[in-house]
Amino acid sequence: MPDEENIVLEDILEVLDFELSNRDFAIDVDFVEMVIERPDITYVPKAPYFVKGVMNLRGRIVTVIDLSALLDIENNSDQSKILVLKVKDIEVGFLVNNVKEVIRITKESIDKPLNSEDVNKKTKGIIKYKNRLILYLDAEKIIEI
Repeated sequence: MPDEENIVLEDILEVLDFELSNRDFAIDVDFVEMVIERPDITYVPKAPYFVKGVMNLRGRIVTVIDLSALLDIENNSDQSKILVLKVKDIEVGFLVNNVKEVIRITKESIDKPLNSEDVNKKTKGIIKYKNRLILYLDAEKIIEI
C-alpha cells in the first residue's frame, strides 16, 4: 500500500497560475522565489529586446524580463507584478499582469500540442484545469534564452 501512495504523490505537480495579456500561464512553483509588486526598473542599454531592465531586490541586482515580448504576445495590459524565479542559480524577474493561485495537477492533465514546434521550445504543454486551458511554461528553457 505505501508504494501506491508514493506513486500518486509523485504524479502530482504544483504550478503557479498567472495571467499575461488576458491569457492563463503556469510555471513550476519550485522555481518561484516570490511574487512582488512592480518596483522601479532601471533601463539597460543594448540589452536584448525582451529585457526590460534590472531591479534592486534586497541588495541583489535582478534582470527583469518582459515575458510577453519573449513569448511574442501582444500585451497592452498593466504588468504590475513580478514573478521572481531562480533557475540553475540564475535569478530573474518576469513581468506579469496578475498572479492567480497555486494549483495542483497530475501529469495526465498536461497535453502536448501536435504541430506547435515553436511553442514546444519554451513550454511543457497545455494544462487542462477545470474549464480552462493553461499554457505550462518550462522555466529552464526560458532561462536558456
